[in-house]
Amino acid sequence: MGGRTLAEQGKASFYFDIKVTDESNTRAEKARYIAECFAAFEHLLGEVHEESYIHVHDVRSAAYGYGGRTQEYRLHHSPESAPQPK
Repeated sequence: MGGRTLAEQGKASFYFDIKVTDESNTRAEKARYIAECFAAFEHLLGEVHEESYIHVHDVRSAAYGYGGRTQEYRLHHSPESAPQPK
């Protein structure tokens, strides 16, 4: 980094890659999350080089999931999405 190794600079570095459901978080929420993650990594690793990266992917809910169901499926089949009696 900058022509010097991290060891020479006495710093650590990281690349953190995470996925969230598209449109489930605001820009401000993602900015705060990135800042807090950077601070947490610095707490864990010691002094961290500023060229450490946090990449938040906004992923379509129909494009990923777990347990064999997409996040889209969960959205439309959750108790909150069921019609409510009047």
